[in-house]
Amino acid sequence: MKTVNRILVSKESGKLQIPYTDYVAIMEKVKEGKRMRLVKDQVFVSLQGFLGGKNHVADVSAKIENARTDLKKVDAKIPEEAAAKEKGSVEFDSDDTPAVEPASATRAVPDGVEVPPIKKDISAYFNKLDDSGRLFSVFKQYYACLNDACGGTVRVTMKDGICSLWNYDEWEEFAYIDMVEGMLRISVDPRYTDALESLNLCEVPRLLSSRHNLICVQVDGLNNKVLQVLVKAFEEVGLTAG
Repeated sequence: MKTVNRILVSKESGKLQIPYTDYVAIMEKVKEGKRMRLVKDQVFVSLQGFLGGKNHVADVSAKIENARTDLKKVDAKIPEEAAAKEKGSVEFDSDDTPAVEPASATRAVPDGVEVPPIKKDISAYFNKLDDSGRLFSVFKQYYACLNDACGGTVRVTMKDGICSLWNYDEWEEFAYIDMVEGMLRISVDPRYTDALESLNLCEVPRLLSSRHNLICVQVDGLNNKVLQVLVKAFEEVGLTAG
């Protein structure tokens, strides 16, 4: 057994540490427990409605909405942690909230996630503008994490030097990616401005701004905030800004 798997308390910080794989297993158990409570409450609402208990139905309906919100938070934690710089162990503060380092540009694709097929013309375009292959590697990380986290199928197409990310099930675009000044430039709906305002906002590519109302952010590595917004954009396909 590796040392990192034996340490429960960090001598440096005094915080509780557990192996990352154990943390994922715990989060899955938490998620399953919340799902079971959600199903129980939904059945209870149906029974109360049948028996005419309207006031109690309203109370339990509110609990169901809270449970759904909690489930979304739990679902978001695991892909967020999978994008962390190091996954040897996860550190917990006294409030049991994971303390995770920011994502790194060199972070590998999450274990067990197979990158969906990317057409050769897309990889060729990336490598033509960045012969180191670094940005294409970063793009693949986003692509793999999205397919792992979205609960649906993400696909990518390319036209005029801009990649379109699609919600394949709804067949609608939800984000656009191109390269500028050695960084990825990611364009999304402006309703996500607040979520991204702390990052490097930039000008939307002219080709896109002439057709869509978008905001744009530059990244040079896998970024948790951007990943969370992309997941949200995938789930909110069809909604309009404002």
